[in-house]
Amino acid sequence: MKPEPMYLHYFTSERIFPFFIQYGHHDRDHKWHYHADFYELMIVMDGTAKQQINHQNYYIKRGDVFVFGEGVSHNFEDVRDLHICNIMFQPSALTDRYHDLGQISGYHDLFIIEPYLSQNDKFQHYLKLRFRQFDEVSSLIRKMYEEYNSDRPGRRTMVMAYFQMLITYLSRCYGEQSQDQEDKTSMRIARSVSCLEQNFRDDFSIKELAEMSYVSERHFLRQFSEVYHTTPHQYLIKLRLQHACDLLENEKNGLSIADIAYESGFQSNSYFSRIFGQTYGMSPSEYRRARSEWQH
Repeated sequence: MKPEPMYLHYFTSERIFPFFIQYGHHDRDHKWHYHADFYELMIVMDGTAKQQINHQNYYIKRGDVFVFGEGVSHNFEDVRDLHICNIMFQPSALTDRYHDLGQISGYHDLFIIEPYLSQNDKFQHYLKLRFRQFDEVSSLIRKMYEEYNSDRPGRRTMVMAYFQMLITYLSRCYGEQSQDQEDKTSMRIARSVSCLEQNFRDDFSIKELAEMSYVSERHFLRQFSEVYHTTPHQYLIKLRLQHACDLLENEKNGLSIADIAYESGFQSNSYFSRIFGQTYGMSPSEYRRARSEWQH
């Protein structure tokens, strides 16, 4: 049976807040479908079923967590009193300049690398929560669900705050679960990307990153570029520029432009200024002045 496309607007009509959360109960098979324009975080709350993902079978139960990217077909069979929570969101909800999720290897593998690779390959990774972890996740979901269905001021901010807490906690749990999965390529690549995030001031060659991932340079560069839509070098430059912006916006730190360039990993002030101008359309000094005027 050919899977049917599903769109986020099937579930919510909120144009300025493309996000949806629901609890669902299934007592019969579910049709084949895929997500055309959104991601889904699915947590099994109770019951069992055989879940088919890209025609691979997974027997799921309470505490199992899946992240489905766009284009991944899946359905349920042999359903037995299945209770799940579905959180649907656009990939842009995962990108926030100020969060440091990128330092967690489990985040890269569970939310970035695996959802992308599973579009065209076997779905390999999902999270199995322990009892304590399941209780923590259930509590966060319940609070998010209550806020989502309320009409209180600040509702959207609270929902996204709980969502950020949830994906951070799940990423940490996945990192702990995956410590014995060093043989899986996506996890090794995830660890090398988190190393980039934690040590963005350092210079890394493709050879070093590939060796860290135990793959060839060609394989690492291809997978990295496909998943992150950029090169490792440009990814590193982006991290440095984001850090520089944070320092430029803090007018009380007393750092000069040259100091900020060095603190952000740029060895040359002139190179920093040139790259900054190409990226943001203004010099670091102009950016600092503009942000200072906006804050006041």
